[in-house]
Amino acid sequence: MANAQQIDAPVIQLTKGHLDNLKQMAVASEIGRYRYCLHKDHTASIQEMIICLYGDNYFAPHRHPEGVVESYHMIEGEMDVYTFNDNGQIVGCTRLSALNLATVDSAFFHKVTTPIYHTVVPRSQFVLYHEVLTGPWLPDYTSQIAPFAPENSDLKAVQQFIESLNEFK
Repeated sequence: MANAQQIDAPVIQLTKGHLDNLKQMAVASEIGRYRYCLHKDHTASIQEMIICLYGDNYFAPHRHPEGVVESYHMIEGEMDVYTFNDNGQIVGCTRLSALNLATVDSAFFHKVTTPIYHTVVPRSQFVLYHEVLTGPWLPDYTSQIAPFAPENSDLKAVQQFIESLNEFK
């Protein structure tokens, strides 16, 4: 994977230096994101990653099949997690903030336990978070892209979609 680095060891410890390196890799990436994969490979029963987003990023709204659970634990920055019904209507939005940015009522952790369409939208220049996903990761099984989601290659449609999300807040 071009925008990822596998870290495979019996004991994994990450430092601020790792996060600084992750930021540099995200800045250098054509898509503005980079991840450390902390699981052995895509067949692992738990897929665990430290992800850095830089600038604007688009993840098509998607959902996972029954039994697949995904969680986000913020390390740095802020992002919104939007959830949608099957028709593409927004049914919820959670602002996630790293603990140093959090208020008493803001969330630093978000877990999706049902097959609901969702996406994340960065709200700071850098977003670093710990993502855990039930494995194994199988591209044709693990995620179903929403039929209402614009294609990644249609930049104008993606921009309009993100702007429509901003209007929800």
